[in-house]
Amino acid sequence: MLALQTTFRTLGTATPGLAARLAEHLWSRPPKAPVRPEHHAALARAKLHRLPVEEMDLALYSWGEEGPAALLVHGWGGHAGQLTSLVEPLRQHGFRVLALDAPCHGSSRGGSPTLLHYGRALAAVARFAGGIEAVAAHSMGAAAVSWGMSEHGLAAKRAVFLAPSGDMKEASLRFASLLAIPAPVRDEMQRRFERRLGVTWDRFRVPAVAPAMRAQLLVIHDAGDREVPVQEGAAIAADWPGAKLIRTNGLGHHRLLRDAATVAETADFLRHGHG
Repeated sequence: MLALQTTFRTLGTATPGLAARLAEHLWSRPPKAPVRPEHHAALARAKLHRLPVEEMDLALYSWGEEGPAALLVHGWGGHAGQLTSLVEPLRQHGFRVLALDAPCHGSSRGGSPTLLHYGRALAAVARFAGGIEAVAAHSMGAAAVSWGMSEHGLAAKRAVFLAPSGDMKEASLRFASLLAIPAPVRDEMQRRFERRLGVTWDRFRVPAVAPAMRAQLLVIHDAGDREVPVQEGAAIAADWPGAKLIRTNGLGHHRLLRDAATVAETADFLRHGHG
């Protein structure tokens, strides 16, 4: 980390264009979250499907053959196993459960790790499943679900967003701060992405698309989340019609996914909604 910070401080002054290309390269390479033993165990019980979508070859896991479909959506650098604490509770509620490795994540291949590809991948999973009843999404996965709903016809009756990332521009600011990327270099990195993807960063703000959403939504976000501030989850809940926000304490960004009370609350909402 220190070496990258030093590199950006040097390149940012001497060759800002090169620094912006390096920043874009690093931003486009998701980290790899560890696969915990319980993740391995849950995925081993699943049926693996290979789903070809455009230039992507997606890894899709499923549990159960009957019932409405519930989709589990991981975040940046994650994998399909991360939300598998929800599998058994959802199965007990009568769902068949699906979990996807996002493009360029886990065992999926092809595409790019952007919301554009992730949203299309989620819509393809919905077509494969014959429709999605409910969805639980973590971190950037919540932004991908929102993008899929807004742009690709992804539909669900109920959704739970766990520690959702709601603003890609804010995420880029945190990324730049972590690596000591100078503001002009960060801004050029953003412009390079906009030119390459043909979409402005403002389009990726979940609160901007939230007012048009129809799914019932529950947002659960920890007050001490150091990766995605709770304010982002609160902003989504404030602009999404009828949404409810639950603030937790002491669970951070990832322990939220393993917390028994959060798992139970999530599964119950996906089954019953606001009631």
